[in-house]
Amino acid sequence: MKIKTISATIAILATVLFWGISASSNKIVLREVPPATLALLRFLIASFFLAIINKKMKHNITFNPQDKKRLVLCGVIGVSVYFIFENYGLRFISASNATILLASIPLFTVAIEAIVYKKPIGLKKMMGVFLSLIGVVLVIGNSISINTNLQEIVGSFLIIGAALSWAVYSILNKPLEGKYPTIILTLKQGIYGAMFLVPFAIVEYREWQAISLISWINILYLALFCSAICYFLYLYALKHLGASQTNVYINLMPFIGVIAAYLLLGERLYFLQLLGGLIILSGILIVNKSEAKEPMAVKVEMVKDVK
Repeated sequence: MKIKTISATIAILATVLFWGISASSNKIVLREVPPATLALLRFLIASFFLAIINKKMKHNITFNPQDKKRLVLCGVIGVSVYFIFENYGLRFISASNATILLASIPLFTVAIEAIVYKKPIGLKKMMGVFLSLIGVVLVIGNSISINTNLQEIVGSFLIIGAALSWAVYSILNKPLEGKYPTIILTLKQGIYGAMFLVPFAIVEYREWQAISLISWINILYLALFCSAICYFLYLYALKHLGASQTNVYINLMPFIGVIAAYLLLGERLYFLQLLGGLIILSGILIVNKSEAKEPMAVKVEMVKDVK
């Protein structure tokens, strides 16, 4: 095995580990910090860290007007909207359920590409999407049957809203990828996202309080590792392992998320919850396998259409 392949494998395993734990880390901080305020703190710190790195790299990039509008939109949807949905959702449901439901992001991406860009969905891919939807229903149904209250329903749909917003973001961001340095995109989107989080954080001022050391440690973990470092590790792995192999590792995230919630938060695990998670991942594997078999010419044409 080549050294770069080994280092890329280590990079993606570290990424999966850090991202898998993030829901539990979020849940810990949300005990003291309201959702939008947490998202704002996270991206202010991450943007400051990335700005220092960017200054040392001496990037001097100018965006054309159309790309700048897209950049702002990506920041709003991929940062502001996503984390408002996710953080408020985590207030109402368990970290393990949230991690499992967020695994449905590839399904929404497939659906949006089919609707907006007329990308054909084959029979196998359709079966994968349908199978994963059954898994989502099982996870939500299990949660509602155990905790029969409106909060469980609201929390579950907020997390699904987060998954949908990230799917929209990933499609909107495609024309910018490769056109501009990754660190610039991450930095600018983080800054724009933080700007639009400010009014939501101000609304929460009545909930502001002194933040404990353990919460600050988790905020720094979320900002530096999950929002900054892991992004570069993920792109490095993507470059040297390829999309298909990288996606196989990414599919481990729900399992790590469930284990982290059990160990860090003491959350109970349920049969239907685990069964639903396995069904979701099975559907995603079918979707990923179908995409891997698509002809390269079709993929290139799809990218042109997106641009």
